[in-house]
Amino acid sequence: ITEETLMQIYAAHEYTGEPGMISLLVGPLNIASYYTGREKPLYIILLLNLDEDVDAYEGGLSDISRVIFQNYEEDAYLDMIPFLFQRLSTYPHLNEEQSLAITYMDGVNRLIINRLREEGVISKSELKIWLKDEYREGFFDVDAILMELIKKEIIKEASVKGMPSELIFLINDLFMIRRPPITLLKNPSERGLPERFVEEYKVAVRKFFQKYRPSDDDNLKILNDVVADPQVYEILKLLRISIVTKNVLEKLRKKGVDDIDDGLKKLWDSQMIHVFQ
Repeated sequence: ITEETLMQIYAAHEYTGEPGMISLLVGPLNIASYYTGREKPLYIILLLNLDEDVDAYEGGLSDISRVIFQNYEEDAYLDMIPFLFQRLSTYPHLNEEQSLAITYMDGVNRLIINRLREEGVISKSELKIWLKDEYREGFFDVDAILMELIKKEIIKEASVKGMPSELIFLINDLFMIRRPPITLLKNPSERGLPERFVEEYKVAVRKFFQKYRPSDDDNLKILNDVVADPQVYEILKLLRISIVTKNVLEKLRKKGVDDIDDGLKKLWDSQMIHVFQ
């Protein structure tokens, strides 16, 4: 990127005067740039192919900008860049489960959802003031966050005659819970499990759910370590429909899963898999 292009990006953000994303086409460059605001001004610039949709990355840029902001001191964020880039690159291809997982992992989103669970509706101006008092872990762009929640049909924003500020309504809540792998349990041997292990498998599942108690900590661990990690999620998708050997899992390298062992460890630590030998 030339100095001239950087100045164009700077000028575009200055023109809007607000934190958030702008998009620019400069010659062969398709640019998305996210600005964190005047308090600690950071510009996170993403270069895309000309045929890529810039808007598809807005939620991702908002997401990773807060991670970078919170780890900016002593350049702690630098080691996180490969992971953050991989996470950002998946945004246009996320399925609903992954998209909602990333939404709920975010602390500001959870604050908004929990407040609306209690009240159902709140004015946008009051919500902004409350969030600034409640969330002190770093930068966040309220308008960008609300826009993502609107796109995902979790909230709705509406103007009401006589009200000085728009109102924010909760229209779809989120609920997370572990459940038994019903598809596999119906006939484990048809899904790849040797007959001699079938009863042991059913007993292991039953024992886990007899002791299982849903909790936010457990949900957030699964979302962070499994659902929001593209490589681990690829392993999970396969294990949801079939019971396989390690050699079969190795074939997932063709789908970009570079570290099978690390993915299996995360699933094991999250108590989501059982190993037969």
